[in-house]
Amino acid sequence: MPEDETKETDASIPEDTALKMMNARRMLALRKRANTAARAETEAKSPKPPSDREVLLKALVDRGDEVLRYAEGAYPREMAILVPKLASLVRSKQVPAISGGDLLQFLRSIGLRVSVPTTISVTEHGKTVSLAEKLKKEIG
Repeated sequence: MPEDETKETDASIPEDTALKMMNARRMLALRKRANTAARAETEAKSPKPPSDREVLLKALVDRGDEVLRYAEGAYPREMAILVPKLASLVRSKQVPAISGGDLLQFLRSIGLRVSVPTTISVTEHGKTVSLAEKLKKEIG
């Protein structure tokens, strides 16, 4: 009988190490999941402050976002300097809102000639047509 016991323990040693390795892998996977869940939870609790551009966009009204987009396209370096300054004015509540016309006038006053495409539309008999089309119909 003592021989049977030694054979049993010899066979169970590889099984024990395999079992320990499987348990270690499971524990590692659980730790990783717990860490990622904790990280996601802390990120959700502490929202990032809005960027300067986001602050400025919230203050822009009446096609101001279009003017900003065209200005950034035409003058990227200059607007990279102006956007944080305008955002700081909005944050300090010195400027509550900026209309598209005001932004365009400001940019032109500092020498940035921003071109914004505009169309004049006329509503006639429930249909909206551009002024150019209406004049073509009347002339031709």
